[in-house]
Amino acid sequence: MPASPALAPLAPRPWYQNAAGVVALHLLLLAALTSALYAFGLIRYLPADDTLLRWDVLWYDQIRQGGYQYSPDNLSNAAFFPLFPYFWRFTGLGPLGMGLLNAGIFLVAATWLAHRLRVPLRLQLLWLSTPCFLFMVVPYTEALFFAFAALVVAGVQRRQLVWWLLGLLGCGLTRSASTMFTPALLFMVLLWATQPGQLRRALLWGATGLLTLALTVGMVAYIQWQQVGEPFAFALSQKHWGHFLQWPRLYFNDPSGANVLWLDATALWWGVAAIGACCWLAWRWLQQVRGRQPLPAVPPEVVFSLGYCVCVCLFILAYQGGSMWNFARYMLATPFFLVVLNYVAAQPAWPWRRYLLPAGGALLLWQVFGIYTEGFDGFTTPQALWYFGLVTAYLLVYVAWRQLRWQREATMLLYVFNLVVMLHLLDGWLQFYVVQ
Repeated sequence: MPASPALAPLAPRPWYQNAAGVVALHLLLLAALTSALYAFGLIRYLPADDTLLRWDVLWYDQIRQGGYQYSPDNLSNAAFFPLFPYFWRFTGLGPLGMGLLNAGIFLVAATWLAHRLRVPLRLQLLWLSTPCFLFMVVPYTEALFFAFAALVVAGVQRRQLVWWLLGLLGCGLTRSASTMFTPALLFMVLLWATQPGQLRRALLWGATGLLTLALTVGMVAYIQWQQVGEPFAFALSQKHWGHFLQWPRLYFNDPSGANVLWLDATALWWGVAAIGACCWLAWRWLQQVRGRQPLPAVPPEVVFSLGYCVCVCLFILAYQGGSMWNFARYMLATPFFLVVLNYVAAQPAWPWRRYLLPAGGALLLWQVFGIYTEGFDGFTTPQALWYFGLVTAYLLVYVAWRQLRWQREATMLLYVFNLVVMLHLLDGWLQFYVVQ
């Protein structure tokens, strides 16, 4: 007698239909595309010990080999945090070995986080192609920061206090995370504490989180004080890197030019959208305090991730004077972008006409680059309009990804496009072009 459908054994899922399988598939496709582009001469450089000694790698290598140096009048390596170069020293690896180790750390952390967040498989594949992930295969802090930030996100989601504290500690020793994390943490605690029965937990996580971030600041200050005799060397050295409080100067620009401007503009759009979302949540919090409307049940890890995006946006605008330098790298190459993107993708689909709002908002936002009056980077106004029209279309695919009629085709089209751009930018980075 045939088994009933309810009792029939479930067919095993193909290997590529889980988070680890998606990463493995991504690696196969990336390797195939890299081989093809390199064989045809479309990319000319691959990571090696000599080609990887570029840009900030030189500063990290300097700390790795000789420790910190500080000059009140010139650029110095005191502008960098210690965990990554010390970790590099501990491994004993060369630049290529460290780049490969970074890639492994990133892939493991990305697989684990995508599994924890239950990211749809196609969205995970699309996210893995983010061009800014080129920094995961070079001796930069991105991979280490990503791994610890994944612990922060998963710790909040799973209510694992140890993960949360370990993640904050690692992030705070890898980058100046306290600058971005402290406002985001306070905003998360404020909203979390208003949920029924969550006051004590929210206060506990907030207090321990703030203490951990303060500890990281103290540890970095102590290390630099011991080595250069100046506990505030990090803060004092920032002015030589162009990071000081200043009014944004219109029109915004990007030293990396048109190759990277669209990525930094995309990050700017997400930052502005995060500011709007946080303002709306703050308004709803006030409404709940007044007893008028309940606060929407937005998960704390999403609130924290939105807060991080807001802080990155405000930092770039307030401390770089209109330069978009590194905007996409600091926002899109982090787990916090995945958390926000995954949350947006999980929301009910909008009527198509509602997408005119983010599209119109984006077209207005691009004027900060002067596209309607100045053009940019040698572009005429019509060329600039076409360029940013494509950027707007690119953004809308991500925002409306859930309800795309041809979702599979759109995902693969953007996936291949992103990978080609990633390899092109990596090729430029290895040649010492400005692609930061």
